[in-house]
Amino acid sequence: MAPSKKTMLFVCLLVAAVAVVVPIAQGQINIGGLIPALLGVLRVQGTVFCSANGGATVGTNGTILTPAFANATVQLRCGAGNGTVFGTAQTNSNGAFSIMLDYSFFALPQILSGCRAVVTTPLASCNATLASTGTLTSTLTSLGSTTAGPLLIFNISANLFVRTV
Repeated sequence: MAPSKKTMLFVCLLVAAVAVVVPIAQGQINIGGLIPALLGVLRVQGTVFCSANGGATVGTNGTILTPAFANATVQLRCGAGNGTVFGTAQTNSNGAFSIMLDYSFFALPQILSGCRAVVTTPLASCNATLASTGTLTSTLTSLGSTTAGPLLIFNISANLFVRTV
């Protein structure tokens, strides 16, 4: 008995689906840039130090002399004034933070031109001799992109932080 038309149609569709899905899963296909755009993330990262401007003092031998600002809250804010918060992270024991954003909702030029990293934890919490008011704010710079399997990662760095009152 010959297979029905419905069975043949089902088999053809199944073969076509597998032919498309397997290369995508292995990261071997790029349909006009569509796949990386769908599987892309923006990673905003940086390091905050416990100083009046969030920067580090480096010794003559290259050693960082300024302590890290651990457990500080860093927000990604976009727009005028205080802006809208699009992401939040806590710094680790080395003062490093990383905020991940879905590339399908944000464009790289939009983030670079209209957003900033803001440390909202008062400086006095890491050193009582520093200010207890104000925030540290940094502009952002693109560091290029990397890939991890089918995932395209746009790396963005916080620049030098500036204290604002």
